[in-house]
Amino acid sequence: MGPKILLDNVGLKYGDNTILHNINHEFSAGECHVVMGPNGGGKTSLLRSILGLTPFTGRIDIQWPEKQGKVGYVPQKAVFESSLPLTVMDFILLNQSRTPLFWSRWRNLSKQQAFALEQLERVGMAERADRRMGQLSGGEQQRVLFAQALLDNPDLLILDEPTTGMDEQGVRYLEALIKYLVNEGKTLLAVHHDVTAVRRLDATVHVVNRQLIDSGSVQSVLTPEKIERLFNHYSISPSSDDQARGKAA
Repeated sequence: MGPKILLDNVGLKYGDNTILHNINHEFSAGECHVVMGPNGGGKTSLLRSILGLTPFTGRIDIQWPEKQGKVGYVPQKAVFESSLPLTVMDFILLNQSRTPLFWSRWRNLSKQQAFALEQLERVGMAERADRRMGQLSGGEQQRVLFAQALLDNPDLLILDEPTTGMDEQGVRYLEALIKYLVNEGKTLLAVHHDVTAVRRLDATVHVVNRQLIDSGSVQSVLTPEKIERLFNHYSISPSSDDQARGKAA
């Protein structure tokens, strides 16, 4: 079972620039949560704060149901040099074994390869296992990164724009996989920008624009009359909490 995530007065600043301000919220366990909002609104910064990859103020409490589980992460994108002789299979095996590739005398290599192919099959990339990472499209690389994040069977999976650059087939693969993982009781937290795709996921939607602006079901948040207001840019000062919430009401 995935964890519940509690945010207590979470804030983040870079110099004088406020990225996140006074976020108090709870992400329920065992659900798919989608974070949306305008560019520059702090969505990725919120994920990085939860992952512990950036300093923040306040408190973030990841409450595991029993012992601490594993966390998987899919970044927005990665860059692979096209001339680098690193195949898709090499990349998955490297992350699976945590062993440098030139240490080739692995035990149970065939077993590791079979497991790697299983994860690649889940994202529709098994047939490209011998392709170089740098020769894949951006969307195909994202699918491989998703497969890599599944290697440890994480209980909490954090996705930053996981469908960036994907064709419709890739998007559908990931949507089906996300629904499957939620049915297993895992907690998923994803930044997403595609309203139509989010509606298909039927996730809980949280709109962030430096503060938490709105939260609820797809049906209650992504209504035609709300969408334009929710994705407008506006500045939030430390003294304007109530005013900001009033603009989104």
